[in-house]
Amino acid sequence: MSRIKILVVDDEPLLGEPLKRALESSGYQVRLAQSGADALQALTEDSFDLLLEDLGLPDADGLDIMGEVLGKTPYCRALVMTGNGTIEKAVKAMKMGAFDFLTKPFTMETLFQKLQSVMEFRQVEKEIDSRDEAAGLSCECITRSPVMKDILQTAAMVAATDATVLLLGESGTGKDLLAEIIHAKSRRSKHPCIKVNCAAIPETLFESELFGVERGAYTGADKSRCGYLEAADKGTLFLDEIAELPLFLQGKFLRALGEKAIHRVGGSMEYDVDFRLVAATNRDLKVLAGTRAFREDLFFRINVVPITIPPLRERREDIPLLIAYFQKRFQEKNPRPKPHFTPETLETLCNYGFPGNVRELQNIVEHISILYPGEIIKPRHLSVSMQNPDLAARLFESFAVGKPLKEAVADFENKYIEKVLHSVGGHKTRSASILGLSRKVLWERLKRIRAV
Repeated sequence: MSRIKILVVDDEPLLGEPLKRALESSGYQVRLAQSGADALQALTEDSFDLLLEDLGLPDADGLDIMGEVLGKTPYCRALVMTGNGTIEKAVKAMKMGAFDFLTKPFTMETLFQKLQSVMEFRQVEKEIDSRDEAAGLSCECITRSPVMKDILQTAAMVAATDATVLLLGESGTGKDLLAEIIHAKSRRSKHPCIKVNCAAIPETLFESELFGVERGAYTGADKSRCGYLEAADKGTLFLDEIAELPLFLQGKFLRALGEKAIHRVGGSMEYDVDFRLVAATNRDLKVLAGTRAFREDLFFRINVVPITIPPLRERREDIPLLIAYFQKRFQEKNPRPKPHFTPETLETLCNYGFPGNVRELQNIVEHISILYPGEIIKPRHLSVSMQNPDLAARLFESFAVGKPLKEAVADFENKYIEKVLHSVGGHKTRSASILGLSRKVLWERLKRIRAV
């Protein structure tokens, strides 16, 4: 493997030369430029993985040099060095694309910590781009987790068969994505993958939606139409939230699975259906079967190859990778300056429990991309619950049981507002932003709280 190449740009020999020696002794390949002209010359002769630049150059604007380097080397990332009096310039550099900055004087330990962070994030971005180029699939899974890689290997093996797959795990873990991957890698990939959210269909419409309906079957059925099972013929039927499949329909669905044939509502004609079933749920079907809330024979019929997807908190190594991925996807749809997550912010997010899993992380990245384009994202930009993950638990434990639900919710909200206000030193505008309220609404809520 080739060594990481670093371009150090600093006009002070007493700093530049020691930096070069320290980096080389740690295994980096280093070129030292002592002016803007030297840096531009180096750029014509080689490409670099990292730019370590002093913004205060004698012959050029350090921001212009950084722009040249980053513009010509897509995967190069920048760390800028600055004195105490030029912090504003360092902030501007980060808005232009620098990963982080170092304030002089700094220790070598600090430098190497930041180097590690920037190189890890650079590798994340390269991985995402290489996946995009190599895969050509919208359903490519973004992961570094050994557990997830084992799951993908299992999915690839089962995709080559027609076996029924049951995807298990919390909401937001990516069960729908794994269903897409199984379909895309199967012999049925050229045929439809029909996705059905069982929780979103009214019980009165479920039978006709699933099995189709013949003309005249009931008032308003003015024409015949096929259901989801027929639509999935020769392809894949993905039943999400299968635990919500009405009990009265489970027997009919079980027969359709076994016989590969159906009757539409109000009809006697038999229609052949050849589909592969992938089902998903965040509930324990075995427990539901034990309480007769789900048919036991249907459970055994669909529990052929169960795959449990772990929650995001059990694969934290994926969080930086997913952040970079969601940022890139958001930028493709909404071209605007990309926010920059500091290493401290990434660490805060990696320590957060993510009850909403990958879906929650995606929403966080989109929220930040909309509200803070081009800004440096620090932990204070995140919600209080992310900065203090035990806060909600502590608040909940402080409540007495026995109040009506409406009163308990109001009590929780009041205490939470006070906690947020205290956490930001009484700053009402910042508190309103965290709470998602206007300053006027927050002011009115505080008047009511303090009048009690």
